[in-house]
Formats: sequence, structure tokens, C-alpha cells
Amino acid sequence: MKQQQTTASNYPEACDLLRSGRVKHVLLDWNVGSDEFFRLASDWCAAGAKIKKRGERFIISLKGFPIPRQH
Repeated sequence: MKQQQTTASNYPEACDLLRSGRVKHVLLDWNVGSDEFFRLASDWCAAGAKIKKRGERFIISLKGFPIPRQH
């Protein structure tokens, strides 16, 4: 069964969704700036998440791993 993705409209919302443990795929539905992108990569990819580009947007996909520290 394919996992449904959830949409976030800003950085804090994306982090909240990822930390919630309820979703595995979050579509970043805003114009992600370079600082936000590198923060996401630093916080989430170091823990095993993957970021892929789909069209003009990015999707963060989680696997089973510990949730990164809260800032």
C-alpha cells in the first residue's frame, strides 16, 4: 500500500509533521530558500531521510529512524 503524502506550507509546519510520526512523506509546498533547504538537510538527512525534487517542489521521505533533536 502506497503511503499518502502530506503538504507543508512552511518550514515549521514541515518539521512538526515530520516529528509527529504520523506521516512518512511531506511535500514542501512553498518556495524553499537555500537556508531552509540546508537546515532541512542537516536536521533530517543526517538521520536517514531523503529529499527528492518533484517538479518545482521537494518531498522529504522518512524511513524508520529516531526523530532528530528539537530546536
